Amino acid sequence: MFRRILNGILKYFKKKGSEDYSAVRIAIALILIAIIMGALAFRRNYETVHPHRGPIVEAVYGLGTVTADRTYNVKTGVSARIEKIYARPGDSVSENAPLIRTDSLLFRAPFAGMVTSMNFEENEIVMPGNPILTMRTVDKPHIELVMDQESVLRIRPGLRAELSFETLRAKKIEGVVRRVYSSKGEFIVEVESSEMPEEVLPDMTADVAIEVARRDDALLIPQKAVQRGQVIVIRHGLRKRIPVSIGAADAEWVEILGDDISTDDTIVVPVK
Repeated sequence: MFRRILNGILKYFKKKGSEDYSAVRIAIALILIAIIMGALAFRRNYETVHPHRGPIVEAVYGLGTVTADRTYNVKTGVSARIEKIYARPGDSVSENAPLIRTDSLLFRAPFAGMVTSMNFEENEIVMPGNPILTMRTVDKPHIELVMDQESVLRIRPGLRAELSFETLRAKKIEGVVRRVYSSKGEFIVEVESSEMPEEVLPDMTADVAIEVARRDDALLIPQKAVQRGQVIVIRHGLRKRIPVSIGAADAEWVEILGDDISTDDTIVVPVK
């Protein structure tokens, strides 16, 4: 059809004169070159794919800190002199074991755990309210994450999580979300695991991925194909922009909801 239109234009100007005819031929040649260059540029900047069905898992990510379930700080209500220190940082203590004796009190461990810090030495004077010693439980630590509002809205207790530590990269640890709450303007997520290695200690950090969506048979297209909530589809040789609804998404793929897109469609995907 395009060729017939060009031939008609050429015949018309050929009758009007050779000069007009030559000018039109040059103009048409330039138009054809522009069309070809545009087509080549399009092919360089885009590729096409067909949607496919498959599984997808969406997760939110955060950096968490290993936190003891219980922490105890030894403090005095009045000025006191430290007479005897029974446990030092790194020492494991049993419940009711002596920790520190001052000139007025003997402090004992309220639970079994490990001493993690000591701020004073024997014969030193401690002012009221200053922590002398800190101990924590070590048998069942959990991970605490501070999450943004958008992410925490999708997290609830019971969701699966995967933990990884810098020094244990080859080992993926399965966990589960225990609690979600706010504290002092921050949104806190607690993740626990029955697989926590013994070498993991409080205050270590872990990369945490919390699974917020899982689909076993979703209609998937590349993330890059969705531009401003629309997808370019080629049907019957013509390109068409179609609004789409997005479901689960990972780093590469997105789930398309509804019936606007099918596996028979050809999807245009930008490559840059």
